[in-house]
Amino acid sequence: MDEIQFIVARLNEPPFEKGLTLVDFDEKTSTELLQLLVDVLGVLDNELRCDVRNAIKQDLVTKLLAFLAVVRFPMPDEAERENYIRTLGEGDKVVVYPILHWVLQRLPQVQKRAYLAKFLLPVEVPGEFMQDDMLVEIYQAHKNLQEQFKDVHKQLDQLRSQPSRPGEMKTEITTLEDERKQLLAKIERLKKQNSEEDGFAPLLEATSSLRQQQDEEARLGDNMRKQRMALQHAHQRNQEVSERLQALKRSQGANMTAEAMLQQLQREVMELQQRVEGVMPRELEQQNQRLVRLQEQMYEPQRTREDVDSLRGEVEALDHRCSQIRRQIDEDFGSRKDNKLAMFRQTALAAAKKLSTKEEEKTVLERERSKLSAQAEELEAKLSEISGSKFMTREEFKAYGNSLREKTQIYKQMKNELPALRAEAVVLHRTEQILRGRDKNLDDFLQQLEARRGVAGYRNTQEKLEQAAENNRNVDEHKEQTLEEISSMVRQINAQLKEKKAVLAPQIKKLREVRNDMKEVETRYNQKKQFYDKVAVGLEAERQQNEAQCDEAQAECLQEESSYHYLSSLLAIAEADLERVESEVQWEHGHGQLLPNFKTYSALFQEKIDRQKALTDQLRKHKAGISQNEGRNMQQRSMFMDLSKLLNAKFQSQKKDQDRRIGFGASEFDIGSAKVMRLDES
Repeated sequence: MDEIQFIVARLNEPPFEKGLTLVDFDEKTSTELLQLLVDVLGVLDNELRCDVRNAIKQDLVTKLLAFLAVVRFPMPDEAERENYIRTLGEGDKVVVYPILHWVLQRLPQVQKRAYLAKFLLPVEVPGEFMQDDMLVEIYQAHKNLQEQFKDVHKQLDQLRSQPSRPGEMKTEITTLEDERKQLLAKIERLKKQNSEEDGFAPLLEATSSLRQQQDEEARLGDNMRKQRMALQHAHQRNQEVSERLQALKRSQGANMTAEAMLQQLQREVMELQQRVEGVMPRELEQQNQRLVRLQEQMYEPQRTREDVDSLRGEVEALDHRCSQIRRQIDEDFGSRKDNKLAMFRQTALAAAKKLSTKEEEKTVLERERSKLSAQAEELEAKLSEISGSKFMTREEFKAYGNSLREKTQIYKQMKNELPALRAEAVVLHRTEQILRGRDKNLDDFLQQLEARRGVAGYRNTQEKLEQAAENNRNVDEHKEQTLEEISSMVRQINAQLKEKKAVLAPQIKKLREVRNDMKEVETRYNQKKQFYDKVAVGLEAERQQNEAQCDEAQAECLQEESSYHYLSSLLAIAEADLERVESEVQWEHGHGQLLPNFKTYSALFQEKIDRQKALTDQLRKHKAGISQNEGRNMQQRSMFMDLSKLLNAKFQSQKKDQDRRIGFGASEFDIGSAKVMRLDES
């Protein structure tokens, strides 16, 4: 009953407004109930709106079931599905009432799901059609648009959930408009001041285009960073999926049991848990520290050109001081005739140069590796597209067989050549060992000879001296070249500085004048801003007062409107009662009747009262019969329970009889219809 009342109450509210009563809803036929269900679902989806009498029953039921599946209505099991579909097509109350109650109870959620289903339902494309590149591209574009729709819809929900503050937004808009007007006025004033200058228009156009290009570059850099992050995530996901696929293939190839697969999955879960508990917190902490550093740098005051020039001057002074100290150290060591530091420096420079060379080679090799891996992925993708679901023809199969025969022949030839090459490799390896042994003996002989002649270590010293001389010569050449480059660079920088100073001198002069004007304008701006703030405070107070008055008037209007609707409802109820009374009077005087079997409401209700009285009398008689027979029934029930206990005790006694008989034999014999037990001495 509560379910029907809820359905009728919701159907009388917007957007349905059916104007039903409980009697009207209860008296609806199966066709009318099915039409009512279609009307309710048609409000959520316009494609379901139709006339049940003119529609094909099977198609209508299919559409209704599809819509209910989209909005996640709980369907019955497969065993009851056929009967459920049949009763739904017939418009049975047992099926229609729960659907109406479920939909009306969750109307906002169902309406949202029905709206999103139009855009987010997956499009099922058969696999044989996905070989077409254009179709694959369209399908991928459709997927991307669905993802964009999801993001936009989430943002919209977030904006709707946020509390709106019209006053603050109006104040912020007004402030931004004022700042915009001030900036436009300042730009126009600067244009008028500099419009007579030669080359101002091209300079203005160049600066505007530069600013646009900088904005475009920033936007492209942001997009590139996002794309790189997405690419990195995609590569990581692809690597994880590939590793997972290889593991599954290995497990299938090794015919692993269920226990082994479960152990493998447990190990993977433990590894992931260790990563979540150990690695990811460290990475998160590093990212948070980096974010804190960036925020601190962002809040620092912006460096001007003068600050940058002063810092550069300090750096140059420190570099000059370092070079002086280095020369002084070289002179001190040179006066002491100790070249160990120079030798160590040369060794360090050579090692640093070698390290930088190796790093450059490593970078080049990594680039080549990434390029080759990308090419390999492209080739693998093309190969998978070519050999995905395509079958070879007879000619292609013959060509493939011929290529296999040729490769097999080449493989056999190489296999025959392999033993000879291995034998030759063994001989060469042995020859190398013999030569190395002789060379080692020769070195020992030369060392012994040097020791006998009193010049031990002569060859090593000679090689070191030659190497040191070569290193000194290379370092001197590098220093000379570096000094020449630095001197030429210094000359170029000095020339450029002189040119820039000559070009910027008049502009600096104008800049000083403009700064003075800016100070005057800023003073006037501050004065007018103070005056504006005072006026804005007064207007804000007046606006708040007007809003309070409007709120009071609106509350009073809403109260009057509520009273009006309440009185209108009472009037409508009274008119309905009056109309019902007038109809009752007319029916009593013979002008028409309520129903074919009942002339008036009095007759209808009297019939219902008589039925209830008869039912009451019947129930009373049944109750009296139960009360009269209660004692005998309880006695009989008690006797049956005692009999059950007696039989159970006898059964247990016979079951345990063998354990109780100690030293006696027993036997039974029949006397008439009774069994007699006799104990025999053993």
